[in-house]
Amino acid sequence: MPRGAILDMAFNPIQTEQFVLMTKHDIWIGVSRKVFISERGVIKDTNTYELVVLTVQRKQNAEFGKLTCFTFVRETGQILAGTNRGYALVYGYTSEFNSNVQDTKNIEDMKFVKGLKIQQCRIEIIKNIDGVIVTGNSEGGIHFYDPQLKLLYWVHGFTVDKVTGLSFNVSPRSYQILDPKCNKQCLCWEKVVLKVDPVTGARRQKLMKSKLPSDATVPNKPFVVRDFIVCTKNQGVGFVDFVAENNNTFLDNKISPALAMTVHPEKPYVCVGYADGNLELYNFVRHTLFARLPLRDFYKVVTQPADDSISCLVDVFYPQLSVTCLKYSPNGLHLACGLNTGQLIFLDPTTIEIRTNTPFQDTRFSIKEMSFSPDSLSLAFFDAGRTVCLYKYDCVSLTWHFVAKHRAHYKEVTAVFFLPEKNESGDYKLVSMGADRTMVEYDIGASSEEYLEILSLDRIEQTAIPLAGIPWPSSRDVDPETCRTDMPMILIANDETTMTLSTVLGPRFEQPVRRLQLVTRSDDDDGAQYLLFATKTVVGLQKMPLDGNPWKHIGLLGHPIEVIQMCYREDCGSLFTIGAKDSCMTQWAANYRAIDTTTKQGGTDLDPYYCLIENGRPGWLFHEIRDLFYYIQILCQGTFSPSIRTVKDFIPIETLPDMMRALGFFPSEYEVENLIVEAKYKVYQRQPSTEIDFEEFVKLYLNHRPAFLESARRIKNAFKHFANPIDGAYVMPRDQFINMLSDYGERFPRELSWYLLSILCCHSFEDRSAMYESDFHFLPETINLSELLSNIIGVADYDNLSESYFKGSGSSMRSTSTDSDNYSPQ
Repeated sequence: MPRGAILDMAFNPIQTEQFVLMTKHDIWIGVSRKVFISERGVIKDTNTYELVVLTVQRKQNAEFGKLTCFTFVRETGQILAGTNRGYALVYGYTSEFNSNVQDTKNIEDMKFVKGLKIQQCRIEIIKNIDGVIVTGNSEGGIHFYDPQLKLLYWVHGFTVDKVTGLSFNVSPRSYQILDPKCNKQCLCWEKVVLKVDPVTGARRQKLMKSKLPSDATVPNKPFVVRDFIVCTKNQGVGFVDFVAENNNTFLDNKISPALAMTVHPEKPYVCVGYADGNLELYNFVRHTLFARLPLRDFYKVVTQPADDSISCLVDVFYPQLSVTCLKYSPNGLHLACGLNTGQLIFLDPTTIEIRTNTPFQDTRFSIKEMSFSPDSLSLAFFDAGRTVCLYKYDCVSLTWHFVAKHRAHYKEVTAVFFLPEKNESGDYKLVSMGADRTMVEYDIGASSEEYLEILSLDRIEQTAIPLAGIPWPSSRDVDPETCRTDMPMILIANDETTMTLSTVLGPRFEQPVRRLQLVTRSDDDDGAQYLLFATKTVVGLQKMPLDGNPWKHIGLLGHPIEVIQMCYREDCGSLFTIGAKDSCMTQWAANYRAIDTTTKQGGTDLDPYYCLIENGRPGWLFHEIRDLFYYIQILCQGTFSPSIRTVKDFIPIETLPDMMRALGFFPSEYEVENLIVEAKYKVYQRQPSTEIDFEEFVKLYLNHRPAFLESARRIKNAFKHFANPIDGAYVMPRDQFINMLSDYGERFPRELSWYLLSILCCHSFEDRSAMYESDFHFLPETINLSELLSNIIGVADYDNLSESYFKGSGSSMRSTSTDSDNYSPQ
């Protein structure tokens, strides 16, 4: 088999069990054939097939160049290959030319015949159609040859920059050539009625001989082939009427990648912005281009020559504009466009004509994301410089004006949006979240003189980074919102108290979810809701409510590199996405039945969660959870109680932290608080609960425990941060280690540190009674990483761990690192 990259492959149209693989230098021909065996001199066939692939040997000639394309010639049984130096290499079963070959011989007989120079440039495509060889080259030329590679015709009615593909009509052309004496379509021409072609079943086309192209032979015969589609590099895709030699472009090709996109909430329009400053409005129902706006041409600067200058040249400067953000308002009356220069313009939502002749220039950085208020009268965006800007619409003058801005985050902003509720000033609440793990609420009513006031600034996470946020539906008494972290978890928080109300396990893919949108099923009478999500490369749906069920979501590969934008239309169930380094827009159709079927297959109660437990229900972990659940009941009833034991389905909520630690999950005090709040109030419950049953506990444990195991690499990196490098090794003095526990993170008092460390160092109760609480001499004077992992934390066989263990076990662990220094929002 070839070792290099396979550039192209195809099956032999004469003998379909044969196929050809092409690399840069060789042609490989293969065949799938049945295996025959001989038993006592009798040949018998079997149900076994073998695959034989052989290379066609030829003497390498640098003058030929590298192979670029190939085709089969039905009439001669040959294979023609084009090269980057304009050569056509001929492969055949015989050295002489044979026409009308009905069947092919063994692949072992295929050999290289010769190479012919037929082009002066690179041959991009070569085809065989109706006994004619067609080539397209890098300079846009389309040439036609006979089977002996004699030139018959070349297209000269139109020109393209570069031919990258040719596709001919599937059906042969049915025609009849007429030669009237008047050489025009007169009345006698209209009276001619042609019969139906028995081969194609279509009525023959009337062609006038004087208006047909003629070939390059001496008889100068009329030359007619099928109509075809030509693909070019920069001029799109066109349909070629061969008789008239007209190239009708029906699909434009954009060299520049798409960077922004938005869909109209009511009309069938989707607007796409490109890196070259072009804006295009499409009708996604008819799949046609409706309008185009080149922003660089609109904002070009023309400098006329001076009056006393002898030069009459005019200087034209085109600004290097790129569309980085687009957004339709909820009522569809406004279309905002953000540029890479920090400029903001407003366009007509149905014609994309510019409404603001002078762009707003209130930031110097590229605009990343925009959000309209529910009443479409306020607009907020954040830029690459971590600044949040606010604009308002004046219903009297029918114009937008700048209100204020603020840089409240010290790291990249990841989300900005309006909540569906208003504050005391009558404005909708504006919230932003950033990679600094803070949520900022702004006081729009108190903002003035271009300064956006901050109403509250709260830390919403300890380690995870919120990557996306959306308003969450709730009752009138609770105003929660949801945010996505860099781990596969979904957090639902209250915007008033910033308390985390629920933590559930989200879709588990190689990358965390970066985009969220809550959608409602339009064809369902009950109004079923789904969570639309997108990771770096995957788009999918998750069925509501969120409970960590791994069977309630499905995902598909959206783009091979990265999904940079997605928009959804609920009324038609269409999703639109664009990807990185891609000029195409993809339209998806939501299949709700697929996710409903998957949810039913998962089962009920705890059945869909067993796949998240090691070895499932029969495994040791599930039995450990059940045993500890009953053991907690024994402890609550009293270990030495003489009364009869009663087995219940509930345990006190206050025992949850101890249960989690007994199962190997050690939550921080912040996580313990969130755990208790979620167990008590269950997101929307007004009266707190005091007990939790077994099923709720299992779900709570699976949703709160780390989705991926901790790696020793993170412990090693954290130790290096505090330790001192000495002779190539990192060590930490004993007093420095104690001070680190007392001064950083969730600080431990020295008495608590002494108590916990003495237990970790295997000191008994009697040993601790004979020691002072301020005496840490049971620890070594200097602590290295080996001492920390082996003797304090208790990692067995630390010295035998391979280096790969410190690099993280598995791709999922590497992709979910919460080191904020390596974070780069998209």
